[in-house]
Amino acid sequence: MKQCQIYDGSLKFSRAVYGALTLLAFFIRSEWLVFAVAVLIILGAFSLKLNFLYQFHAVVLKKMTKKQTVPVQKEAAELNFVAAMTGALLLFGFLLLYFNTWVNFAWIFILLVSLLIFLACFVGFCVATLMYVLIKKLFKKENQGTTGTDSEQGK
Repeated sequence: MKQCQIYDGSLKFSRAVYGALTLLAFFIRSEWLVFAVAVLIILGAFSLKLNFLYQFHAVVLKKMTKKQTVPVQKEAAELNFVAAMTGALLLFGFLLLYFNTWVNFAWIFILLVSLLIFLACFVGFCVATLMYVLIKKLFKKENQGTTGTDSEQGK
């Protein structure tokens, strides 16, 4: 898998701001703020360069504080999956609000997503990362299983 180097502090910063904006949207009942956050997160799924809050922290704030940090290796696909899943969940909540369907459920759902973003940020436990790892293992096992049966059929 393709690896990339990221600044963990910048990733936590961007998640914290996204979580705070989502929580703010919940408290002021702003469906358009939910939409804006979902779009920003989904942009980050395409490339880390499009994650504006990550780039802001990595470039601007680090130069202002003159703090030297070492980047860590992460799978690019994992980061993209996490951002896409988070953005999709927020977009789903927005669509429920926009079409005026299950409005109370939608706000509770958005609050839950916000809390999951904070869990990933502050505790370091990301449900989407866990899903990515489990799906990766499932497909790896499935591919190994089909390869074994194909070789047995060839005999």
